[in-house]
Amino acid sequence: MITFKFVRWKNFLSTGNAFIEIKLNENANTLIIGENGAGKSTILDALTFGLFGKAFRKINKPLLINSINTKDCVVEVEFDSNGKSFKIIRGIKPNIFEVYCNGSLLNQDSAARDYQEHLEKFILKMNYKSFTQIVILGSASFTPFMQLSANDRRTVIEDLLDIQIFSIMNTLVKQRFQKNKEDLELNRVLLAGKDEKRSYIEKTIESLKHNSEEKRAALLERVVADNKLLESVSASIADLEQERENTLSRATDINVFKEKHRKLIGLSSKIETNLSRVEKEKAFFSDNISCPTCRQEITETFRDSKIGEAEKKESDYKDGIEKINEEIQSCVEEIHRIDSLLQKVNNIKNDISSYKNKIGSIVSRINETEDAIEKLSTSDTMLDTAILELEDIKLTIDNATKDRESLLNDRKFIETALTLLKDGGIKTKIIKQYLPIINKTINKYLTQMGFFVNFNINEQFEETIKSRYRDEFSYHNFSEGEKMRIDLALLFTWRAVAKARNSISTNLLILDEVFDSSLDGNGTDEFLKIMWSMISDANIFVISHKTDQLFDKFQKVYRFEKHKNFSRLTI
Repeated sequence: MITFKFVRWKNFLSTGNAFIEIKLNENANTLIIGENGAGKSTILDALTFGLFGKAFRKINKPLLINSINTKDCVVEVEFDSNGKSFKIIRGIKPNIFEVYCNGSLLNQDSAARDYQEHLEKFILKMNYKSFTQIVILGSASFTPFMQLSANDRRTVIEDLLDIQIFSIMNTLVKQRFQKNKEDLELNRVLLAGKDEKRSYIEKTIESLKHNSEEKRAALLERVVADNKLLESVSASIADLEQERENTLSRATDINVFKEKHRKLIGLSSKIETNLSRVEKEKAFFSDNISCPTCRQEITETFRDSKIGEAEKKESDYKDGIEKINEEIQSCVEEIHRIDSLLQKVNNIKNDISSYKNKIGSIVSRINETEDAIEKLSTSDTMLDTAILELEDIKLTIDNATKDRESLLNDRKFIETALTLLKDGGIKTKIIKQYLPIINKTINKYLTQMGFFVNFNINEQFEETIKSRYRDEFSYHNFSEGEKMRIDLALLFTWRAVAKARNSISTNLLILDEVFDSSLDGNGTDEFLKIMWSMISDANIFVISHKTDQLFDKFQKVYRFEKHKNFSRLTI
């Protein structure tokens, strides 16, 4: 059983740079109240973020950090499990993910995802979906079991019944199936290769037995022709290399012109800026006979002097821009010319590379021909060697054929195991055994809550709901209050099954605004009585707006409030 003890957080959502801490195993029932936006539901996001690295509500991870302080977001969760004390510290800016067992940090050599997987599989023994179905019943960003997909429903029930081992076995068998498939493919390739080589050697033996001078003469003629072709290609390479050197000598360093072009552009921009300033100054003295700032008259002599100076500068700047544009055009033309030469050099390099590849092929063919001539010279020795090699290959083929038979037999066993371990196999049989118990427990809780229907889930995790008059309904036919009763009955059932199986047993149950929208005052009182009676061994937290109706019904009350844009806790 997991006993959650503390959750504390700071710089998380609307919480400031001081830890808010809530003790989770202190009281049998605790009420958390506060106005909208005060931060009372933050405990849900803090718990799921601390345990699973994501919020309960649909909030992206970067948005979890307090938007005012923007750093040092930290959540800590403490709990006991199997006689050991654990502490999880998770944070943002900086990113932190640490798991302590009895005060010692667990090995963090693996990647964060593997570290999280170890936490869920071997310490918590539940994943995010199971946690939110068994520990939390919320009104926001919560998907009730009845609204989950069939696959997600299966995942939750497999966690409850502790039959994930079959899923792990199924994964391992699939890996073994893939390995068998790969081994069969390698065996097929080996057999095909050896069979091809056997055919080749048999032809070689036949060729050696019928050796003749005609073959030798033909091979020698082929060598002469290939050598002539080799000389021709080598000459072509030499011509191309000479052409490449000549072209490179005509291509000066392009970076010099690019740098000059960049500087000219910058200089042109500066002169245009100065030209614009002078034109404005000229326009000012042309259009104004008095200073608009100090209201003093501008003498005509002064105006004429300023206009003359501006016109002189304007003429100089325009001449400068024209000359710079000519220089820029010259640079562009030179850059294009060098680019063209470099492209030509690159094409020549490609041609040289192509010819060198051709030389490689010719040389390889000459070597093969010379080897064939050599083999003709030692045909008797080659024949004996070929016969021995053929015997070795036949032995290899026999062994590979036996290996293939063994792999095919393994394939049959693996396919049988896959059939047993798939969703419709062993897991379904186990689930079928528990379905009557699950359905009976659900209906018991529904009856205790005054909701008299017959509720059943089949092995495909599809529900059938019948009224007292045997009319069939779906979950979505019911009112919000009736849906809430079904959700609570399922929640209680999952906790009961998990406790009986000792698979996912915990002291914590959190109900977020469950009573606020779907239940009236009397309904709320009845539900609280039912909860206290049905769940007597848990620490229950209720988050609610109904302060007047619920305040005196709980052993402990936490109140959240906003103070200077930060959430704070008052007891």
